[in-house]
Amino acid sequence: MENVAKKGKLTLNRKAKKRLFIIAMLTIPVIHFAVFWVWVNVDSILLVFQNNVGGWIGLENLRWVFTSFTDNPYLDMTEATVNTLIFFAWNMFVELPIAVVLAYVFYKNIPGNKFFTVCLYIPCIITPTVMTTVYKNFIGSDGPIALMYAAMGKRWVYPVTQDSTSMISLLIYQIWTGYGLNIILFRSAMNRIPKEIFESASLDGITIGKELTKIIVPLIWPMMTTMIILSVASIFNAQGPILLFTNGDYGTMTIGFSMYLQYKVYGMVSRAAAIGLIFTCIGIPLVFFTRWISGKIGGEYEY
Repeated sequence: MENVAKKGKLTLNRKAKKRLFIIAMLTIPVIHFAVFWVWVNVDSILLVFQNNVGGWIGLENLRWVFTSFTDNPYLDMTEATVNTLIFFAWNMFVELPIAVVLAYVFYKNIPGNKFFTVCLYIPCIITPTVMTTVYKNFIGSDGPIALMYAAMGKRWVYPVTQDSTSMISLLIYQIWTGYGLNIILFRSAMNRIPKEIFESASLDGITIGKELTKIIVPLIWPMMTTMIILSVASIFNAQGPILLFTNGDYGTMTIGFSMYLQYKVYGMVSRAAAIGLIFTCIGIPLVFFTRWISGKIGGEYEY
């Protein structure tokens, strides 16, 4: 009886220690979630209905945002929305396909593929301030393009400060610095595909184009789905390098930068929160729809 009692007590001690260990390990994540997600988001929602000193003003901030789409001398929300969607579409339909194609080219082990992969990835790891400076000097009034124009007797105008060319200049900068990481991710996904699949396809005389579209893309679709969902999740934060180039001038205002202006420049925290709340309510259904439609398009493959 004494041995049974000791074993029972030992079992209880082990269970108690196990529960204590689990509670201890969960405490930090729970506190982190409560403080940095629940509290921050609840406080952000409450800010929408307050002024800058904490007084309740109802829907006034939301009205201000909707007015910005039609009649607001300080913020053209229509322009900001259009530019944000342009940056998103550029990333989705230009940068992402280019990254897939280049990853496939490098996956085929062309001569110098590792060197070119590193060259394309370097802009992702160098601080944006340096990359912006390099780009500005390249297209600036004293840069190589300006000197070539001068040699031909023509005058080069800095395109970033022109309403007609500012967005184009920023999109070119985006494509220069935006897809290096995606190339590495897509190439890693391609490396996991069994070689036997390509050997069998080559015996059937498959072309390079069909190999990419019929084999590579379907088999790396889960990775592409992840990248697409992340892009859609941050669709209204797609603002490009506005702060480093134009400060929202020359027709380059975006939603993300408008929130930055309201908070950092004008000190209108509640208006920034109102902009964020409106576009979050629009973005959440888009994420779930994208997840659903991506599953319908690509399907699932095991290999």
